[in-house]
Amino acid sequence: MNKPEMSKKTLQIKAILTKAGISSRIDDSSSTVGKRYARTDECGIPYAFTVDYTTLEDDTITMRELDSMKQIRLPITDAVGVMN
Repeated sequence: MNKPEMSKKTLQIKAILTKAGISSRIDDSSSTVGKRYARTDECGIPYAFTVDYTTLEDDTITMRELDSMKQIRLPITDAVGVMN
């Protein structure tokens, strides 16, 4: 989704991760979420965050963990704490 509001949220998350010393990449391709998750799995990326329309409403994101493939919804500000 190439909406300016979503790009802004994505950059906000990247800034939070960078400030915490966590390397990150943004996948803004037009692929489906499933294909994006598959790409992160192939690369061994331990966590994937998804920004969606709900993010714009309540500042939450979906976090997916590679090993368990478990997904949780959490506030953007809690992302770093959950990874540690």
